[in-house]
Amino acid sequence: MMNPYEIITSEWEGESTLRLVDHAAGAEAEIIPAIGLHLFRFDVRNQSYIAKPASVAELRVKSSRYGVPILFPPGRVKQAAFPFEGREYRLPANREPDHAHGELRERPWKVVASGADAAGGAYVSAEFDFAEHLDVLAYWPHAACFRFTYRLKDGTLSLSGEIANRSGSTMPLSLGFHPYFAFAEGEASRVRVFIPAAAEWPLSEDGYAAGEPTPSTLTAALKQGTLVTELPSYPGGSQMLSVEPGPQTCELHYEARATKLVFNMGDKFPIHVLFTAPWTEAVSLEPYTSIMNVFNEPFHPQVSGAQGLSAGETFSFEWSIRIESYHGS
Repeated sequence: MMNPYEIITSEWEGESTLRLVDHAAGAEAEIIPAIGLHLFRFDVRNQSYIAKPASVAELRVKSSRYGVPILFPPGRVKQAAFPFEGREYRLPANREPDHAHGELRERPWKVVASGADAAGGAYVSAEFDFAEHLDVLAYWPHAACFRFTYRLKDGTLSLSGEIANRSGSTMPLSLGFHPYFAFAEGEASRVRVFIPAAAEWPLSEDGYAAGEPTPSTLTAALKQGTLVTELPSYPGGSQMLSVEPGPQTCELHYEARATKLVFNMGDKFPIHVLFTAPWTEAVSLEPYTSIMNVFNEPFHPQVSGAQGLSAGETFSFEWSIRIESYHGS
């Protein structure tokens, strides 16, 4: 049987990219390792499902605004500092006076494996090792090694990953993703969002958690499916939700395309941020391991997702997206 998978080394405005191709499914994903291992394109049967920036230059300066940015930590950290187990962490104030979305989304990742075969699909594995980045170690004193693998197989695009704490002390862990799910201009009124939301966090004017999460009108609507045009608008277009426990699946129904995007998030991301981007035609369904600014907040870890990764331990996760045909509700 012919191998339906292919990996193509390509170039976009002088930067190397890797294209994962599944010929049988008519699916193609494209990744740029030098800018945060960014997945900036996912097309299925000539339809685009991930919002792509206009240029590499734009992705460099706005790496949290397109594609699928890797967030460590996700969201903003108030005053770019937080305490953890008796130590004060001071992060770069990259969004004055706060820190936003970490640096993994914009720094170069090192490709350690890639290939395409009938058994494994088309895949690329890359690493980011804090021990090799002394400027990061200066404010994050843990030799943490991230190894993530994008794989396209049977029409499903997955990201699996491991974070290994190779330092001698417990490190704070807060990981998230910010996938910009694209729609065409004028299509928003025919795209419906389904999220298994259990409770909504009340937010302060500056977007931080202002109290314990409770079921709301929005969480009830999201379980039934809500049109993108009916979502709360920006500013304030960012909602922080706690999802039902266990493995979680979200869906986007593209009524004009007769397709649905199925987002399987696994069970490691109990917090979900819903965001409608004002600068591009996209809605973000963002899985987080914890609320943003988590180590500065007073909530119980069972509610907030605050956690540490012990010395020598590894945190693993996997999520996936696939496109299925869909014919109305």
